[in-house]
Amino acid sequence: MKLKQKPEDFIVREIANIPFSPEGDYAYFLLRKREWNTMDAVKEIAGRLSIEQKRISYAGIKDRNALTEQYISMHGIKKERIQPLLIKDIELVFAGYGTERMSSEMLVGNAFKITIRGLDNEIRLEPKLVPNYFDDQRFGIKAKNHLAGKAVVKRDFSKACGLMGINAPDNNYVVALMAKKDLLVLCFNAYQSYLFNIALAEYVRKHASNAVEAKYSAGLLVFGDVSKARNIAMPLVHFDTEIEDEELKHIYEKVLHAEGIRLSDFLVRQLPNLVQSSPTRMAFVAVKDYKVLEYSDDELNPGKKTQVVSFSLPKGAYGTIVLKWLEAMK
Repeated sequence: MKLKQKPEDFIVREIANIPFSPEGDYAYFLLRKREWNTMDAVKEIAGRLSIEQKRISYAGIKDRNALTEQYISMHGIKKERIQPLLIKDIELVFAGYGTERMSSEMLVGNAFKITIRGLDNEIRLEPKLVPNYFDDQRFGIKAKNHLAGKAVVKRDFSKACGLMGINAPDNNYVVALMAKKDLLVLCFNAYQSYLFNIALAEYVRKHASNAVEAKYSAGLLVFGDVSKARNIAMPLVHFDTEIEDEELKHIYEKVLHAEGIRLSDFLVRQLPNLVQSSPTRMAFVAVKDYKVLEYSDDELNPGKKTQVVSFSLPKGAYGTIVLKWLEAMK
């Protein structure tokens, strides 16, 4: 199975519920992009408009190696100012005005159209319920984000700066980390996500029939038939996390012990930006409207087949996890 051999192989369309209003300080645009990640695209747009980047908001981050559509809002920008803007592989389509900045609360989910290449045979499986893992994108190109996050939790600020590529003048590592708030929070959250994946893999291993392992950038995932397992909310651990479910509590205690981490370690007093709410995430996610659109010869891989599939997922779920499920279970 080969994925993303060209950007057109991975198409993502954001599904959002935006409260449009005839008047408002925010202009909403559909951002269509090819081989741009969301943050770089926003940075480029802000630079071309000579505005602060914080005036542009979005609900989620989309892949670079793909064709994607997502909504952004711009504060204090009229549609006429965007019309002459020309950026290679970026298109902005005016959607309307409103009184709120674009946020994750407006995001409903994402629709995917994905080309799977290099196949010997058609994949006849239909995913309906899959583990709700975080995928490679969460951990960075070199899969170091969670390692930097763990270094922060362990108070090894020098190592954290090194892994994040942050220069710390006079070895003042805490000040250097505070100056890179967004990156710091990203890596801290990546470590929480890494622990969630380990705990979920253990939960799946215990409850799935025909469980199989699959590699990803940060370790191993476990897949299988989870139709008879309880779909419960699992925490992204923080200093104040409380787990009432005895089975989950035992799993997380095992995971934290193996990592040499305690819940209290997540309260890093030197870095108050990391004090957050304790979120939860469902163990499994439903795959909606799954269809095989095409099965044909693969022009990029002679002698192999290509299969085009489409489906939708709620916000926060990864389309690439559905593909990993297909590959592991076929």
